[in-house]
Amino acid sequence: MTSEEIGFVESDDYLHPVSDNFYENETFWFSFFVPERNIGAWIYVGVRQNAGITHGGLWLWDDTAVEPWDLPFYEGFSALKLPTFDGPRLISPTGATIDVVEPGMAYNLRYNDRKRIDVELSFRGFERPVALLRGTPPYPEASHYDQTGRVTGHVILDGERIEVECCAMRDRSWGPRTERGYGRVGYTWLTDPECSLLTYSVPTDATDNVHSGYIRRGDEVSRLVRGERKVVRDPARAWVERLEIAVIDEHGAEIVATGTARSRMILPGATSVCINTLIEFEIDGRTVYGEDQDVWSIDLFRQARSNRG
Repeated sequence: MTSEEIGFVESDDYLHPVSDNFYENETFWFSFFVPERNIGAWIYVGVRQNAGITHGGLWLWDDTAVEPWDLPFYEGFSALKLPTFDGPRLISPTGATIDVVEPGMAYNLRYNDRKRIDVELSFRGFERPVALLRGTPPYPEASHYDQTGRVTGHVILDGERIEVECCAMRDRSWGPRTERGYGRVGYTWLTDPECSLLTYSVPTDATDNVHSGYIRRGDEVSRLVRGERKVVRDPARAWVERLEIAVIDEHGAEIVATGTARSRMILPGATSVCINTLIEFEIDGRTVYGEDQDVWSIDLFRQARSNRG
């Protein structure tokens, strides 16, 4: 896949012009993991230029808790001032800074909450950013890129230094996004230096249809054309315990990965809830780590748990 097909341009590392839609929203998301401690984490910056606010923060979970208030670290802002730029550096009032080292490929990250946590990381992409095709759910009216890469650095949490050396995902999106009308979404990915796999699906009570995504093998990236996401859920709490991804790419190659949950967090929104699960996958005979984001409307999630209870 060529850079022209991917469509990334250098200005995509910065805020984009907005329409007159009040709900314009632009996001910067980086994940990272410490698998040997079942730690997963996000740095997330959201910018609503028309509303004049920044939202987001840093969320770090492990296998000791799932609810936000019990996680090792949870800080999520909803209405801070807009970020500023110092050359290639985005400075967010949440405590995050994002430095563009190489457009579309390399970034230095920092997060400091002034009290409990100090994070310093570097991200280096395995592939160029891969665009979600226009009109494709879950962002049919927005632009969206995904990219996997290597993350190195450290976290200092409550005085303890935790080294980070992992492979993880980042994404970028910009366009209208409201806080109502969420349906179910499955966003599942895994990555190591040899392979990256991302799938988007529409979860059901049976086998889920994978409608888009991509596979990277070495330096070659190809889009997925079809596939399935089969999930085994906790009988009472409805979240993902195990899953299998089986997909076909545009060249007819079949890819199969099976995964087991290691830890998770519940990330609530205004009318939705996302269950983010650190997954240990097996693919091509190797152990590879990744994540499953299981998005529900709160009403549907409540109903599913009630039916299982």
